[in-house]
Amino acid sequence: MIYTHRIRVAAVLVLTILPEIVAAKSPHPHPFKANTRFLATSTCIRVTWGQNLDVYLAEIALNKGSESVLVRLIDEYRNLAPPLSEDTLTSTTGTTLRIRREAQCDMPYGAMQLRTPPGDPMAILPERLGFQPQLSWEPQPTAILPC
Repeated sequence: MIYTHRIRVAAVLVLTILPEIVAAKSPHPHPFKANTRFLATSTCIRVTWGQNLDVYLAEIALNKGSESVLVRLIDEYRNLAPPLSEDTLTSTTGTTLRIRREAQCDMPYGAMQLRTPPGDPMAILPERLGFQPQLSWEPQPTAILPC
């Protein structure tokens, strides 16, 4: 009887702790919803095979009314899938998107090259650099943009 009780306790502990261990060690943290407002396009890489990769400067807020944070947002999608819509990229109020945090791609604000306003079809051309978005405050060049 005691042996069966110990097995049950051990099973309950494993089932309780295992999801937390898996989540902590997961290379891809779970996505979460955030109100996202796009401020600038950095780079767009479009390919005929593999994944397309569009990088944006964006502002996210986790909850309605919460403080927003500047982020480096990377949209990675299959080559047959469409990019984010112009309505999403140009919305002044923002759009709720499912995003996930990957700290290994963080970078300083000053190192991120901004090319065009979001939704500009010229963003795929490499010539345009130095776009400055309208920000309510100017971050320091060394400020880290979470990704």
